[in-house]
Amino acid sequence: MIRMICRHADGRIEVNAPLDELPRLLSNRDNQIWVDFMGASNEGFEQILREAFHFHPLAIEDALQDTHVPKLDDYASYLYLVFHIVGPGDEPMDIDSQEVDVFLGPNYLVTIHENNRRSIDRAWDAEHHVEAGLARGPAMMLYELLDSQIDNFIPLIDAFEEQLEKLGDDIFRSNESERDLLNRLLTAKSSALRLQRVLAPQRELLGRLSTGEYRVVPAHVRMYYRDIYDHLARLANLADSMRDLASSTIETHLALVNNRMNEVMKLLTMVSTIFIPLSFLAGVYGMNFEFMPELELWWFYPLVWVVFVSIAMTMLIIFRKRKWL
Repeated sequence: MIRMICRHADGRIEVNAPLDELPRLLSNRDNQIWVDFMGASNEGFEQILREAFHFHPLAIEDALQDTHVPKLDDYASYLYLVFHIVGPGDEPMDIDSQEVDVFLGPNYLVTIHENNRRSIDRAWDAEHHVEAGLARGPAMMLYELLDSQIDNFIPLIDAFEEQLEKLGDDIFRSNESERDLLNRLLTAKSSALRLQRVLAPQRELLGRLSTGEYRVVPAHVRMYYRDIYDHLARLANLADSMRDLASSTIETHLALVNNRMNEVMKLLTMVSTIFIPLSFLAGVYGMNFEFMPELELWWFYPLVWVVFVSIAMTMLIIFRKRKWL
C-alpha cells in the first residue's frame, strides 16, 4: 500500500492525495509531502522511488531489502536512514525488531515499513498537520515519529528488565523443567544482545542528526533530535546492563546445575566407597574353597554382619567429621 499526505503552500492539507500528482507536488518546494509505503516491497515501490524522487539506486536497493542494521547515509540533497522498532516476540523473554526505512528531504518525508505502525496511523490525519506534523516541516515530522517509537521502547525494556530479574530468582526455586528454564535463559540473552545491536547504532545515528552536519535538518530541529539521543543513550546503557545480567544469570544457572551434579556424584562416590570393603569381604568368603575353617563356626555369620555394619558406620562417621555429608 502506498499513501500520501500533502500540505500545500497555502496551508491546505490533502490526505491520501493521488500518487500521479506526486512529481508536480514535489516540484513546488513550498509543499510539504509525506509518502508512506507499507507492505512487502514490489516494483511499484521501486518505480516511485526511482522516477518520482530520483533516489540513488543503491539507496533504493537498501530500502527495499530488510537486512540492515540502523544506519545513516548522506546523499547531499536528502538523507537515507534505517531505524529499528522493537516489540514483544512470540516466546517468553523474546524481543523482536522490525526495520523502518526513511528518506528525508527538504520538503518531503518517505517512510517504508512492512507491518502496520500505530505511530504512523495516529499521525495520518489532516488535523494533526494543521499545527504539528508537516506544518513544522518533514524533519519535525520525522522527530515526532521517532519520539513516539522511543516512548514505546521504554515500558517494553522496563518490563523486560523486570522479567529478567524474576528469571534470576527462578533459577533458584523454579519447578519447571531444566530444558524450559534454559530456553528462557538463552532467549533472554539473545533478546538482550538484539537490543544492544539495535539501540547502540541508533544512539550514534541520532547523535549525528543532532549536530549541524546535514543541511536537510534545520538548526531549530537539532535540539529535538538531541532529546531522542539522550533517551536512546539511557536505553542503550540499560541494554548493556541487561546483556551482562543475562550472561551472569546463565553462568549462575550452569554453576547451580554443576553443583547439583557434584552433589549427586559425591553421594554415589560415598556409597561406592562404603561398599568396596564390604564387597571385598563378601568376595573372600564367597569363594568356593573347601578348607575355610571359620565357615564351620556357628557365630561367624553374625560376626560378619557386625563387621559389615561397623565398617559402614565408621566410614559414615569419618565422612561426617570431614563434612562430606
